[in-house]
Amino acid sequence: MAALEKIPVLNPLMLRNTVGGELADIFEACGIENFEARIGIRDLRKKERLSNNVLRKASDILGDSNISEYLADFQKEYLEEKPRYMANYNQAKKTYTKLKKVLPLLRGEFMKGYDILDDILDFFGVDSETEIFETSEKQAALFRTQNKIEVDSINLHAWLRRGELDFKALNLPDYDEERLMMWIESKEWMSHIEDVDYFKSLPSIFSRFGVGLVFVPSLPKTVYGAIRWIEDKPLIQISDRGHDLISCWFTLFHELGHAVKHKNVEIYEGEINESKAKQNKREKEANKFANEYLFNGDALRKAVFDRKRAGLTMSANLLADEFNVKPIFASYWLIKAQYAPAFQRRIQIDFESQYQ
Repeated sequence: MAALEKIPVLNPLMLRNTVGGELADIFEACGIENFEARIGIRDLRKKERLSNNVLRKASDILGDSNISEYLADFQKEYLEEKPRYMANYNQAKKTYTKLKKVLPLLRGEFMKGYDILDDILDFFGVDSETEIFETSEKQAALFRTQNKIEVDSINLHAWLRRGELDFKALNLPDYDEERLMMWIESKEWMSHIEDVDYFKSLPSIFSRFGVGLVFVPSLPKTVYGAIRWIEDKPLIQISDRGHDLISCWFTLFHELGHAVKHKNVEIYEGEINESKAKQNKREKEANKFANEYLFNGDALRKAVFDRKRAGLTMSANLLADEFNVKPIFASYWLIKAQYAPAFQRRIQIDFESQYQ
């Protein structure tokens, strides 16, 4: 990543002259050569302290009695401010350590900062790291009210922020739910259900309906998907968590269920298809929507779990024929039921490669 060629956190003292550096600049401005030899100090620019004898010698060489007083004041101010600069620098390094995990989501678009930490602030659209942490915690709090699993607040904030940036770049027309439902009902997508490239092309199709569909690579301890509403248009954001194409299809249709049935409700999906007992009314409705279009209802899921409990033998192909679905959909539920998951067919997908 090009941004990593920068210094992660710039030491502010690098931007300030030491007293030795200030004196060297004065010597050079006055056209005095061999000043280090004349003053008897090597690497003058690196010196943070100069003795009174050196300051007087500098005044003599320059023929200006005021120089020693000026340099003494300069040195005093530098040394007084150095602890504060160093404290801020050390704090910035700690902040960078907490935030550097979001670097893959910058995609080389944020490179105008004076260091990488500054680029990260630009990505989040804030002036200070305090704003990042405060907003992250607010979003994590909303996530926790909807889910009962652990979340990394910074990763969640960064993942959602990337979705917002991608959404704004789409320049969408007004949301047209009727056209969206016509596409869903047409089931033209069903013939492409195992085509990774087709799935990745869906954002351009959805943009015609005023729907912002964005794919953002998964970050640890974040979400499967989310839906938010921006300017009365749905932003549906999906991660490649698990790197399973059929899971991504289910997440997509689950979020479409929210878009159709729960307008202007912001929802973050910590888990998809969690136990019935943990599902609230909205989650049940979104799952039902996805089940109807992908699996012809809920009978396939029930059969897989019931037959597993009964110790019956199952195969994806036989289930597909029985319930009139594609075998890979049957594999989806066999994997969910942990019925010989190693033998079920999966199609891998990742979203990071499309941005490289």
